[in-house]
Amino acid sequence: MNQIKFYLFVFLISFGVAGEIQYQPILLSGLITNPKQEISGMDLYNDQIMLLPENLGGFLYMISKDEILNALAKESSIPIKPKQPAFHTPDYSKSIPGFEGLEAIAFNGNNAYITLESKDDKMMRGYLAWGTIDPTTKEVTIPDKNILELETPIQVKNMTFESLLIHNDHIILFYEAQGINLQKSVWQYRVSLADYSVSKIKFPNIEYRITDVSRMDDQNHFWAINYYWPGDAKHLKPAPDPIVMKIKEGKSHQNSNAVERLIEFEFNEDKIQLSGREPIQIELDEKASRNWEGIVRLDDKGFLVATDKYPEMILGFIPFK
Repeated sequence: MNQIKFYLFVFLISFGVAGEIQYQPILLSGLITNPKQEISGMDLYNDQIMLLPENLGGFLYMISKDEILNALAKESSIPIKPKQPAFHTPDYSKSIPGFEGLEAIAFNGNNAYITLESKDDKMMRGYLAWGTIDPTTKEVTIPDKNILELETPIQVKNMTFESLLIHNDHIILFYEAQGINLQKSVWQYRVSLADYSVSKIKFPNIEYRITDVSRMDDQNHFWAINYYWPGDAKHLKPAPDPIVMKIKEGKSHQNSNAVERLIEFEFNEDKIQLSGREPIQIELDEKASRNWEGIVRLDDKGFLVATDKYPEMILGFIPFK
């Protein structure tokens, strides 16, 4: 790939509204473009980007990093058609009362982890399930018995565990809403990958929603999608946003109540906290909020982000500032 052309491209698309970055769309084709697929999570497995549909369709979507890099370098204007490796799971719609869908995915070696969501008798319930991925075929298999229910810290409509992160032989499940008007003291579940025992780790109050997280880097830092659709105000009860008080908001954010940004966290001893790095604000669309549900760090270049179905299925690239 022509590195000079790539970095010139990054430089040019970064000239969005002051303080904000425009995402670069990556053209896709095939079934994934159907909004009914509702992409709800994304992670890397070796050199493959794996995208999780919310619904039980029996497959995942898979795109190689090389395909993404080639598209970003403008070496090809042909839309990428993702492969669809098999995704073998129990029929959760029969085994889990009120099953609503799959929410997050993560890989650790050849092990695969997902979260599930249900609404049973008006109660939101969250689950962790696990299995394996075949390194050759990329088929993922989740056995019936491999499931753990975890009580949500609070009850908020349609909100459970939206993100997964591997850290020091544990997997951390991130609850979706932790604004100060919802939770005075925030923690996240930490599940042992050895025996699936459950503990908790401290986490800061973050307004709005956390919809997915990237993998950990070698400095124990990771990034999260922090998203707010004003239509969720009734459920999220947002307080004044402390992050906004420390940064210069971009023009489109100044003129809207919506929030689309990436924020960085770090591990500090036995807690998670904001790293202090300036958030990456995504230039807003005047017509519609984009419900970003998946994030993958693309080496040292930036991030891939994906929406579910609002306002459409989007796969985009966001460069580091």
